[in-house]
Formats: sequence, structure tokens, C-alpha cells
Amino acid sequence: MSHNKIKVGTSEPNRTSELSPALSDLSDVTESGLSTGDYLIYGGSGWSNTTPSATYAGVIFIGEGASQNYSGSGASGVAVGDDVEFYAASTTNTITGATITSASNWISSITLPAGTFKMYAVAGLELTNSSGLLEYRWDDGTSETGATGNRGYTDDLVGNPAVAIVIPSIATTYTVEIITATNVVAKASQTTRQSQRGYILIEEIRS
Repeated sequence: MSHNKIKVGTSEPNRTSELSPALSDLSDVTESGLSTGDYLIYGGSGWSNTTPSATYAGVIFIGEGASQNYSGSGASGVAVGDDVEFYAASTTNTITGATITSASNWISSITLPAGTFKMYAVAGLELTNSSGLLEYRWDDGTSETGATGNRGYTDDLVGNPAVAIVIPSIATTYTVEIITATNVVAKASQTTRQSQRGYILIEEIRS
């Protein structure tokens, strides 16, 4: 009497003919230095494990397209050196250790824990005419960081966000500071454009 010999890689049946093959028993899979979070990637002739270069672990989002006059915010003004405030009655914050400072739903600053973060900010303050200019950057209380954001005169000229990669070693507070202000509507006359158009997005990055 003859018996069929079934084998998958190095995995052989036990005495009850049960097989328990591992992933590496497949002929086109190679495993090396496995760690939590690895995934399989096809390299043209087979599969191997790889570690993601970065994952987004938490997020802060502020902004909801509200209709609140900026004149009612706690901002000092709309001149160079003033911080821009952002409106949200409800914020998203899934970054452990991060805090958001606000008054009457106007957010003035964000404190991030030690880590690596990618930060975006879009301001929507009103300008008095098409030659006006508002520029702003992220600021940690000591210096500005990242790329400069700017905004346009009308809603179809949206400008660019301020973007920064920050790697604080301790808890650090960030604001969005105005660095250029030409023909900007006075704070007392600002209406709803900032609450409608302004937003902040911060992504936590873990390697």
C-alpha cells in the first residue's frame, strides 16, 4: 500500500495528517527580521516583508466652515507679529499629549508633545483690495518655521498654506503668526471669512 506524501515547504503533516505551514513555507515568500507593523511587498519575482518608513499615528483638525465674525475672536489684531486665530466649535485631536488653547471656540495655539509632526495652516482673513497681501508662518514662540502661507483677495484666489515639519524634544506651543500684512481689513471690520475658510491640520508621524 502506498501513501501520498504532502509537504508545504518544511511543514509536514502530523500523525493526524494536519498541516500547519508558516508564511515562509511558501516558495515565493522570504522573511527577514520581522517586526510589528511589517507588511508584504512584491518585488517582481517574490514577496518579502518590509517596514513602513512612516505611519500617521494621530491628527488634529480645526475648522468647520462656520459663520462667526473674526472681529469677535481673541486675536490681538491683524498686523505683523499678531497671531491668527481659527474657529471650531468642535475640534478633532487624536494626538496623545497634545492640547488646544481656545476661548469662545476661537483657537489661539496648539501645544504638541515631543515627536515628529507635519503641520498645515490656511488663513482666510479679508483684504481691502486685490493688491493686499497676508503672509503667515508657524511660530514656536522663538522663531518662525516652515514654508510661508499666503492668501488671496477673493475666494477663488485661495493662496497657499503655511506648512512645517517640526520635531519638538519637549512639549512646545505653536501659533500661526502674521509676517506680512498689506491692505488687510482691520480686525474690528473682519467678518466671517476666516471662520469659513481658515483651518489647521496637524499629522503626527511615527517611523
